[in-house]
Amino acid sequence: MKLIPHSRSTIEEDDIKEVSSVLKSGLISQGEEVDRFETLFSRYHGTKGGIAVSSGTAALHLSLLALGVGKGDSVIVPTYSCIAPYNAVRYTGALPVLADTVENGWSMDAERVEDHLKKRSKKQNVRAIVVVHLFGRPADMDAFLYISRKYSVPVIEDCALSLGSEYKGKKVGSFGHVSVFSFYATKVITTGEGGMIISDSKEALQRARDLREYDEKKDSKLRFNCKMTDIQAALGRSQLKKLPGFIKQRRRIARRYLEGLQNLPLSLPEKSKHVKEMYYRFVVRMKNASGFIRDMRVKGIVCRRPVFMPVHKIFKQSSLPNAEKIWKEAVSLPIYPLLKEDAVNRIIECTKTVLK
Repeated sequence: MKLIPHSRSTIEEDDIKEVSSVLKSGLISQGEEVDRFETLFSRYHGTKGGIAVSSGTAALHLSLLALGVGKGDSVIVPTYSCIAPYNAVRYTGALPVLADTVENGWSMDAERVEDHLKKRSKKQNVRAIVVVHLFGRPADMDAFLYISRKYSVPVIEDCALSLGSEYKGKKVGSFGHVSVFSFYATKVITTGEGGMIISDSKEALQRARDLREYDEKKDSKLRFNCKMTDIQAALGRSQLKKLPGFIKQRRRIARRYLEGLQNLPLSLPEKSKHVKEMYYRFVVRMKNASGFIRDMRVKGIVCRRPVFMPVHKIFKQSSLPNAEKIWKEAVSLPIYPLLKEDAVNRIIECTKTVLK
């Protein structure tokens, strides 16, 4: 029985050719390839500039610093997410404030964010809100941009899981004051490790670019080594060219799941006229998620919880009930461009067998 993995990178001959060309040139550190990747990536999103960095977490860290976040400040981040936004805030010396999700949904609850801003004490200087677009589905940006304007707090869009998704006809990453992306091995496109910052703010871009590298500076300001190599950038450029095809394949598989998993004891992703998701993950909800994951693995299919654990649970903070509920019920089925039709059919049939 052949194992169907939960996720898999799409690395093809043209990707290998681009990387090989850089290796043969001998110019492998940050250089012209990085410049090209930054230009193409920011142009894809219609923003004024991009800065390629070593990881998505580095992109978050430098973006927060570029916005002036530091010790004595606080930043609102979702609890239902990977731990990277929480850690990035801690790197700056600021306090991460965890917000619950919307009821029966993945995204951070804008009402809970506003409640915190209303109740904040004089000691809590909220300097940013990190909005994570989870699993390829955009968050309600209208609500967060309204709060941003009302309370004069900038929004950082975390698009690590949603490159290519659209909200009301605009690509995610084109709404926030600063937006960040990840190119880890299992992401929508990959450079192995790597990340990107994009923005329309020349000041934020200039600050983040200055912080990215420490050498040959004329002052003693603390900076970092968060550069991307030309090897990675060459792969990134090649992958970016294929992004429309990747998204088309993901949506094709999602349609098969939506058609084939009807009338089962699970909740399928709901459609919305405001968003055009790209299905980085196909996440369903069910009562016995742990048992389902175990039983599917026995059948040679790797399904996973899409979020390891709500961050407030890791740090044993006060209960955030919506996030806890969806965490218990959420299961991510395999979905990626290299997933063949026979494998999709097998996943559908095994899901039916396990649930029935």
